[in-house]
Amino acid sequence: MKGTNLEIRAATADEMEALMKVPSYAFANNEPPDPERPEPIRPEWTLCAFDGARPVATSGQYPFKMRFNGNGVLADGVTLVSTDPGYRRRGIVRELISRLLHQSKDNGVPISILWASMGAIYQRFGYGLGTTFVEYDVEPRYVRFQFGERAPGHTKLLDKDGALPALREIYRRYTADGSGLLHRGDELWQLMFRAPPNQKLYAAVYYDPDEVPTAYCIYRSKWQELDTTPEADQVLEVFDFGWIDIDGYRGIWEYLAGHDLANRIRWYRVPEDDPAPAMMLEPRMLQRRTGDGIWLRIVDVEDALRARGYDWPGEVTLGVVNDDICSWNDGCYRVASGGAEVEVERLADSAEVDIELDPSALAGLVSGHTSASWLARMGRMRVARPERLLEIDQLFSTRRRPTCANMF
Repeated sequence: MKGTNLEIRAATADEMEALMKVPSYAFANNEPPDPERPEPIRPEWTLCAFDGARPVATSGQYPFKMRFNGNGVLADGVTLVSTDPGYRRRGIVRELISRLLHQSKDNGVPISILWASMGAIYQRFGYGLGTTFVEYDVEPRYVRFQFGERAPGHTKLLDKDGALPALREIYRRYTADGSGLLHRGDELWQLMFRAPPNQKLYAAVYYDPDEVPTAYCIYRSKWQELDTTPEADQVLEVFDFGWIDIDGYRGIWEYLAGHDLANRIRWYRVPEDDPAPAMMLEPRMLQRRTGDGIWLRIVDVEDALRARGYDWPGEVTLGVVNDDICSWNDGCYRVASGGAEVEVERLADSAEVDIELDPSALAGLVSGHTSASWLARMGRMRVARPERLLEIDQLFSTRRRPTCANMF
């Protein structure tokens, strides 16, 4: 850090209120603290820079478990990264992020993930795009399918306690072969129903003809602001949508479209491979928009490669270069998959490799978000053996496009 004499440490419980003022200002959160809605971050999960007794830069990380092509892997979720404007451009955020990554390494956590306010900041620290999200903004009258019959079951509106047993089971099955999706314990499920002041979240669960729950959504209903049309002006905002068969998926869409006083359905953090565009009669009316989802950082290359799920046999020798924060990662690795089991071996630094890439490109490859062929086409990695690219693509492919529905 340049020209600073700051103390970097975790905050204490007594310092949490002062800590939260820094990110609240940085992210223009003007809501007063609500003692009934305490922040979920614990003091021991924080890492802050203090000028005397005053926190001037903040960060923290949640201890998550994340699906990695079906396998469960530990992942630290970085959050609350912010700096008092009077202390910016001094390298404090780099110092905080570096220390968080070293903490993850010491704790045996091979992956770091975050939602970025600005992607440019975190690419400097070796993060690469791990998921892409989609948003829909559609009028209910355009929720019409090209084919098939109406869903044969029915959808129930339930309160949180009534819905949670079904939501837990559907989500467990929905995420089983996914990538980027977080394991939800009790605390994360409670946060899924944490609404802004004076608002309420609802849960709708679809049941098939045998009364088995197979889909759900969590959403809110609100009046559209500054609406000047004579039409119905409610908006349904969907924050979470899980399903385990296509009837359930259709059933939830039909339920949402049945709100006669709503003129918009907005679904946030939609998976990139969601089937709606291929099913709707007028897919352009979804007004599909894409954006960057979570950014991912490989903390420990060997452990991350071993933790990931693989579906195809194949082998690759890769070189990791220019990891200036997690320098232990620089080197050569051999990955050999039999389709279920995988062997990862660290090789001598002089070993010949098929591909060579930096931490940001590695994150995209290992997460399954970005194929080796695509990285090669954009000049993001060095390719020593181009004839191997298709095999490497298959080796690191995922059953579903990586996605994450949880903000943190």
